[in-house]
Amino acid sequence: MKNTNINVLTFSGEEYAAPLALANGLKDIIKAAAYTRYGYTNMVQKFSLDNYNEEMNKNKKAILGYCKEVSHVIADFSTKTGLAAAFDNSNFTTMFNSIIATALRGVMVEAVSPQLNALCNIVTVDLGDSHTWEIDTKGLPIAQRASYNDNVAILRGHAAGSITVKPRPYSLGTTIDYIRILANDYDLGAELARVQLGMLYAQYKLVVNTIFNSANIVDTALVSAAWNATTFVQLASDIKMLNGGAGVTAYGTLTAFNKISALATTGGYGFVSQDEIIRNGYLGKIYGVDCVVIDQATDFSAPFTTANAANLRLVPDNYIVLLSTVGDKPVKLVRENYVRVRMIEAIDNSLNRIEYNYFMNFDAGYATQCHYGLQATN
Repeated sequence: MKNTNINVLTFSGEEYAAPLALANGLKDIIKAAAYTRYGYTNMVQKFSLDNYNEEMNKNKKAILGYCKEVSHVIADFSTKTGLAAAFDNSNFTTMFNSIIATALRGVMVEAVSPQLNALCNIVTVDLGDSHTWEIDTKGLPIAQRASYNDNVAILRGHAAGSITVKPRPYSLGTTIDYIRILANDYDLGAELARVQLGMLYAQYKLVVNTIFNSANIVDTALVSAAWNATTFVQLASDIKMLNGGAGVTAYGTLTAFNKISALATTGGYGFVSQDEIIRNGYLGKIYGVDCVVIDQATDFSAPFTTANAANLRLVPDNYIVLLSTVGDKPVKLVRENYVRVRMIEAIDNSLNRIEYNYFMNFDAGYATQCHYGLQATN
């Protein structure tokens, strides 16, 4: 088995206008495939293409045709043998890999996820960089009765502390069965969209596991471990107070809000509330707090059996998170603007598959002046 760091060209200048146009076209195809297949998760931004199958087939034929032209390969692409001969040519493979890598980098670095944006702020940095936030104090100078120059409490004029989040490497791999690439049922956009969603899922998992972890704020008054209407109202009021009077919005899964809604209406609140729960599955507003449902997510890493189901659900159903409506989110996701690609040849006992390994650096952490809270659903 041969492990190769593939040669990838960087397209810039007029001489690379053609491959750059092909890569940009492939970017649109990947985004359309991602939304078609995974749009229901709200993990990707809405994007559609008219006549997707036609555009996808035209694009992959154009990519292969251009690679054949610049590498001077003599091969008949109407046969599997001809495709295999082309991919045995290093110049052909270099250009093909370059177009694929350029398209995926663009999609993965520019990816906008409504689900992620609801729970965190995203910062993109250059390769090898990190991002630092200066967090200033919210404290006010304490005024107290005193005689001149006596019993004066001093607050430092500038009490900022720095918090740095440094991206860390993550990797995933896929294969391309290149002798089937021109088959009508071979969806190149869907194959590459899986790569984008795999990295987005890993980023979302980091954010969810940070903000829904009650252990991170367990010693504060911002965690309510059991439902109590009075405590919930106090929690929302405290978050509003601590964030300068900004509003409070609750985020959680449909299951979590269904549990909360049932508890919140215990004792009877009339048919209107009951009808809303039956119609929507939850109450859109609970004690003055707007409720926003975030979709459950999974990586399909195991069969969805009774034993595996709980572990396959990423977002916890036992908590909702209360966030301020200010723009600053408690959790920050920092990711690099570069995706590294590596190729491994002849895997899965097949000479007709190429494995691509993708490496991207990102990490999530707390960096905020903003307070938030967690409300249990039991």
